[in-house]
Amino acid sequence: MAELQDRHAVEISWLPYELRPEPAPLPRIDGPEGERFREGWRRGVAPLAEQFGVEMRFPPFKPRSRRAHEAAELARERGLFEPMRVALFRAFFVDNRDLGEIDVLADVGASVGLDPAELRDALTAGRYTTRVVELEAVAAQLGISAVPTVLFGPLERPILAVQGTQPYEVLRHALAQAENAGRS
Repeated sequence: MAELQDRHAVEISWLPYELRPEPAPLPRIDGPEGERFREGWRRGVAPLAEQFGVEMRFPPFKPRSRRAHEAAELARERGLFEPMRVALFRAFFVDNRDLGEIDVLADVGASVGLDPAELRDALTAGRYTTRVVELEAVAAQLGISAVPTVLFGPLERPILAVQGTQPYEVLRHALAQAENAGRS
């Protein structure tokens, strides 16, 4: 994705997508369910991370992500979305911190220049809940059912969607297809 953005004039819009929304129970990491997650990590995520030179560690828990999305919306409002996005991914996939915890999110927010007290208050009051739900509805209307999903074309009417982590050549080809379709 970064290579596509570096080589082409593309705009990236990040939408929230909860992998484990309420009220579904959180998956357990111990036992058979946890082994399934670890095996998926070993076969899928770990090799891709190595291939792309991305530092990642298997997360020891599967938290809810709604609050992390809400924290990202506060960051977006303050012009700090991109550093917050990166910091949230790092906190979860490198530092293995629980992004379902308000104190963790306040600490991550502080690391990118957000006021941790303001972030705690916003999360406790649910100040950004409605906005996140609205953005999740947009993602659902667009048919997004996996992360990552890259849409090509205008957000209101995407031309093409590519799911899963893909190499630059796949994304470049999809961009060319979308550009050609947009011209017709």
